[in-house]
Amino acid sequence: MRYFFLFLIIFPFIEIYTLIVIGGSIGAFNTMLWIFFSGIMGLYLLRNQGLRTILDIKSKKSVFEPTANNFLKTIFTPIGGVFILIPGFITDFIGILILLPITRIFILGLIFSYLRPLGQGTVKNKFNEDWIEGEYRKDK
Repeated sequence: MRYFFLFLIIFPFIEIYTLIVIGGSIGAFNTMLWIFFSGIMGLYLLRNQGLRTILDIKSKKSVFEPTANNFLKTIFTPIGGVFILIPGFITDFIGILILLPITRIFILGLIFSYLRPLGQGTVKNKFNEDWIEGEYRKDK
């Protein structure tokens, strides 16, 4: 978390650099077409797929099964659409990875590996050092 804000500051520069390098390779016109069509595709995913999943949940309240696949689709489709909507090749690649079902599980595993349960932060518990194990037997 401490590097998150640094990443937010540096990432746009990396994205612009990749746009310049790839634009130099494939041409400026093709780069602009890529950015334009990926923005349209991201907007389509956000509007249609996001609304479709919300309407499916509302219309099938009693039939909707909260399986892991439905949960991942509901959460990751708008997130992938936002990443594709942001202009740039790196964000498009991340958005496509988020939308693929195989990589969704891997990305979710990465997210859960960095999350900790509440109350189990990096702060050391001072009482753990005072424990002495032994047996206890009450005399009558």
